[in-house]
Amino acid sequence: MKTSIDLPDDLYRQVKAKSALEGKTVREVATALFSAYATGQGAQRDEAAEGSAQAERAARLRRVLEREIWPTVPVEVTGARLSKAEEEAILGYGESGA
Repeated sequence: MKTSIDLPDDLYRQVKAKSALEGKTVREVATALFSAYATGQGAQRDEAAEGSAQAERAARLRRVLEREIWPTVPVEVTGARLSKAEEEAILGYGESGA
């Protein structure tokens, strides 16, 4: 069933970015959350296995960032905040994006 939910822009962007890093779609994340809520499980899922897998993905991502990405960032832009337009371009929003 298709449905529409009005979410704050920042929240949706965070969910979209995190789900992409985890190799999931926003639909998969939403379905899992709705299912857990409907069955009364909420946060009572198998957090040990999920936490372990998530920790490994985070560690792999950090290694890639440390070895391949961060060394290529010019010193003058390190720590600079992205503009809204830059964030949207990275996340694929706009005329040609989502």
